[in-house]
Amino acid sequence: MSIRLRVVAATAALALVGVAPPAATAAGPAKLTDPVTPSIPQRYLDQPVSWSTCSFDATIKAAYPQAPTTSCAVVKVPMDWANPDAHPDIKLAISYSKATGVSKGLLTTNPGGPGGAGLNFSAARATRKTQLFSDFDLLGFDPRGFGQSEALRCVTTAEKLNALPTTPDYKERTRQTHKVEVAEAKLQAEACSSTEFGQFVSSQQTVYDMDFLRELLKARQLNLIGYSYGTWLGGWYADTYPHRTGRIVLDSSMDWTHTQWQNVNFDPFSGQRRRDQQLFPWIARHADQIQGLGKTAAQVKARYNGIRAQTVSLYKSGEGTLRGDDLDGAIYSAIYSNTRFIRATLDILVYDEFVTAPSASGEVELGHVDRAWARLAPALQAYDTLAATRARYGVSAAASPTLLAAAKVNTRTSVLDDAREQAAAAPSGDTEINLGPIGTTVRCNDTAWSKDPNFYLREADKMARKYDFFGYMNGVPMCAFWKYAPQDRKLDMVGSPRMLIVQSEFDPATSYEGAWRTHRDTLAATRFVGIDDEGQHGQYIGNISSCVEAIGDLFVFRGELPGKNQVCGTTPLPAESAVYPVVGPVDGKAVPLPKSKARTAPTKADLLNQQIDDILANNTLR
Repeated sequence: MSIRLRVVAATAALALVGVAPPAATAAGPAKLTDPVTPSIPQRYLDQPVSWSTCSFDATIKAAYPQAPTTSCAVVKVPMDWANPDAHPDIKLAISYSKATGVSKGLLTTNPGGPGGAGLNFSAARATRKTQLFSDFDLLGFDPRGFGQSEALRCVTTAEKLNALPTTPDYKERTRQTHKVEVAEAKLQAEACSSTEFGQFVSSQQTVYDMDFLRELLKARQLNLIGYSYGTWLGGWYADTYPHRTGRIVLDSSMDWTHTQWQNVNFDPFSGQRRRDQQLFPWIARHADQIQGLGKTAAQVKARYNGIRAQTVSLYKSGEGTLRGDDLDGAIYSAIYSNTRFIRATLDILVYDEFVTAPSASGEVELGHVDRAWARLAPALQAYDTLAATRARYGVSAAASPTLLAAAKVNTRTSVLDDAREQAAAAPSGDTEINLGPIGTTVRCNDTAWSKDPNFYLREADKMARKYDFFGYMNGVPMCAFWKYAPQDRKLDMVGSPRMLIVQSEFDPATSYEGAWRTHRDTLAATRFVGIDDEGQHGQYIGNISSCVEAIGDLFVFRGELPGKNQVCGTTPLPAESAVYPVVGPVDGKAVPLPKSKARTAPTKADLLNQQIDDILANNTLR
């Protein structure tokens, strides 16, 4: 049965969205017009490019010995493609490999974000889908502002960091929390706009970079497999350069025909749905393999809330350094992946061990982690390692820097906490502190945001009441204080070839309803494949669903799309032998998208999961 027939309720629900922003006139929001597509100055195409074997090439060949050599280089592009002479050039880090067979063209990838580094991502994806090596010339790149490309610097001072107010728990929607969110947003906006580069770290500028790379590598068209925010880039590229667009897979799609704010405002319900309708029932079904969290989903939820409340109580009394909102953040990031249900469970257990027996130091200690690990049956332990869990909590002196880096997940608070630590040790108040590249900068530059912080405070307060897990997650974005005008575009997809959207039903980060709405907006340009009873973020190239793999392969390697929208099945969750049905939007039970006053608009984790961790660390909203 086609999606069109199965999601009547979803279509009706999506019609609710479309309210003008507080800043709009009575006539409504301004109509969008596309920026002028720039020509490429010849000097950039003529620049000498020094290729050398990439540092990660050995790792790629270890995974797939027949892989071609991947070479890396740094090239120069304008800071602002609309005014190439107005600013210094910036650098882009790129990688490239030639097809080992007859090439079907140039293919690139993007892992998401905004801000996901993708230099090694195309080659890494190809180790999981080796026909990519034989059929395509592969391009990898770190988007401007991130990774090894020109770095976005979000610069502030020790004095300003030391002056920031604090709150014990962002979930508590108090005047103090409101004060903190406003102050943090102001500081981040000021920091990330402190250099001339800040206003040009945007999707549209990245799209121009992508087409420049296509031209530099003498490819007629650009093919793309984009995940999450990579789907935003894919949609914008196809709208900007429809005749240069090849085969584009939009996996775990953002609602890229609408605003960045509307996208992040979907997260509270989609994240809670994944937790409550898949993670907690899974934990309950494995009560004989997980000690002490409950035998029903309701019991698991009650235990989670109890652990969280005890965590906050210890933090407030000064007896613990763990935060309740950090637990929420850790769970939210872990449930992007099915195999990381075990990681999420371990995090709950570690917090449970800590609140049961707080340490004198107030920190998680080795005993807490080891006791939590012992509460999992060996069949579940097989999906993670004790060493990685110890590393995530910093209790293993023997952990290698590589393991520590791969295991660390920064949360909403930890980026600023790290900066505060630097500020506290700074020799003077005017010491410069770089917060690092905050991916939300891209969101601020892409679409219009309300400039009224009270609007976001009301939204967060409302969402916190409605969605008790992470309804408060957005708070006040730095975009409320962003001083630059956005470089948006009118996405009509005129002249674009048809693209493939692949979407799981319970995706916590890019809601099914949002992806479906973008498909409805672009019927002539997209084909939609939904995955029933699935919630993983990231589907194609991973064998979660053989149906999706087959559809994706036919499109990527043969250019063949299904004749109509499809619903695919999926495979069981970890340590289970059958798929448990969950009623959701594929079955016609959609969640109405939040109304917005902003402008309408055992398997080991692979690189995609690691990229997701990095992305979450660099985004203050997602």
